[in-house]
Amino acid sequence: MNRIRSSNNLLTLYVVMESLYLATTFAAAIACLLTSLLVFARRKNGERSRVLLAGIVMFSVANYITRFFDLCHGEEPTLVISVPMLLLALFMVISYIMYPIEVISPGYLNFRRIFKLYSPLLLLVGVYFFCLQIGVTFPPYHSLLYMLPHFTQFHVWFRLLLSILIFAPVIFIFTTPYTRRYNNTDKKWILKYTLCFTINTVAYMVVLISDLLVVKIIYYYVSAGCSIYIAYMELFERLIQHTTSISVPHAINLDGLTLVDTLSAVQNSLCERIVLHMNRTNDYRDPDISLNSLASSLFTNRTTLTNALHELGYVNFNTYINTLRVEDFIQRIRNKESVNYQEAFYDAGFRSRATALRNFKQYTGKTPSEYFAGEDSSYHNP
Repeated sequence: MNRIRSSNNLLTLYVVMESLYLATTFAAAIACLLTSLLVFARRKNGERSRVLLAGIVMFSVANYITRFFDLCHGEEPTLVISVPMLLLALFMVISYIMYPIEVISPGYLNFRRIFKLYSPLLLLVGVYFFCLQIGVTFPPYHSLLYMLPHFTQFHVWFRLLLSILIFAPVIFIFTTPYTRRYNNTDKKWILKYTLCFTINTVAYMVVLISDLLVVKIIYYYVSAGCSIYIAYMELFERLIQHTTSISVPHAINLDGLTLVDTLSAVQNSLCERIVLHMNRTNDYRDPDISLNSLASSLFTNRTTLTNALHELGYVNFNTYINTLRVEDFIQRIRNKESVNYQEAFYDAGFRSRATALRNFKQYTGKTPSEYFAGEDSSYHNP
């Protein structure tokens, strides 16, 4: 009788745990979904970090939803120790590393570097499918512990290798060039993110080692909690600040013609960085400056830089550079820094007099002689 009662209690406990597991999976999916949408809604033009984070968290949502539907239909979810699940876990870990890299060094990630980041994973996927083609089998196991007695077999140590590699991507955080001059974050934030990421990874390793239902439930709480905390750090702790005060010499009132007020347009850090960079370097005076070279100097890409220039109120890159050159020309004439108009145009970065005159008239509506009429005649054309 006691044995029957004990069996009934165990069955009841198992049913409760199954229900809790189902509810936890659903709750984790909803929490991460809302987190992803919030981060995406709070994204900043010219900054890719929040878009990356939102996309990464959405990957987690897809994983949770898939397992939730399997459980709802009474199906056994894919075993976490299976090769496809381990490859997916490695993909997620690498993706989570892309976000802090973008934070630490904006624009550092381009197509080539992203491909290099994922190339070990692509190689492992290729090895896996090649093994399937030549007839290698991968028997199902519920945990790493069940595999250990078969350690000498290829399908076991291949999965062990994948499990170990899950820890490897965290190293990339500390090898990324640290763009301190833009103050996108600090070392304290990097350490906190790394700790959170490591906790999540360790929790996943515990799931790989143990097949207990309670361990899986705890893991979902930890995983969802880490994702939410990372989003919290992004939205409320990683405030982008700049130690250099912003002065905008390029907002000049010209006989009622006012250039777009740059300060009102500086709504995100990339716009701010553009203004600071030009203020500090006067790169627009370089006749060979290009969209690519400026994007490289600002650690971003062509598309992001173009979008930021649009937000600053400029139609395109050439309009922006020529506007700065015209303003520089006006200041040179008024401050008597150049001998005559032609020299002032060249000093400001224009290659030819014709191009300079065309842009000057587009900007002011007048020729230089008309614009400076009444001022010191020694600065008229020779």
